[in-house]
Amino acid sequence: MMDLREFVARSMERTRKYTLDMVKDLTPEQLRWRPAPGANYVAFLLFHTFRAEDRYFHRWISGDGELWKRKGWSKRWALPSPPSDSDPIWTTGNSWTVAEVDGWQPPPLAELLDYGETVRRSALTVLRDFDLARLMDVPRLEFPNLTLTHYLISASHHEAQHQGQIDYLLGLMTGRQRG
Repeated sequence: MMDLREFVARSMERTRKYTLDMVKDLTPEQLRWRPAPGANYVAFLLFHTFRAEDRYFHRWISGDGELWKRKGWSKRWALPSPPSDSDPIWTTGNSWTVAEVDGWQPPPLAELLDYGETVRRSALTVLRDFDLARLMDVPRLEFPNLTLTHYLISASHHEAQHQGQIDYLLGLMTGRQRG
């Protein structure tokens, strides 16, 4: 019988395969294309997706700290200057203003995907070793309703939500129906 860890892992792996299939051949121009001013673009959505997964698994589930900092990714890519009152979650792209998204220069696709793969390999290890007795643990005391169960649920569908946005953008960009 499949347990929760295996279910979440399979969900994450299946979604990632579809994401990679959609973006693997995109040019830098396609990665930054947007249908209108203020809209997100593919590279930003990939960055946000990978950063959120890093945060879920390495800050809140394992408590070991995000690979973003531990492995030096935060030094490789310049982010916009955060507002003085920003929450640390800001580094995932959450709450970025239109100007911040517009001004950010994403790294090449290969680097983005390398970060995503590094996070994914480590996240799956964290998940494999996760003690199911901890499901109701609350890693952020200021948010008592956000248990580790919440983060595992989010990890199993967050990328799929953004994958749908990427698929939509690619359909608008190419004029071809996808799906």
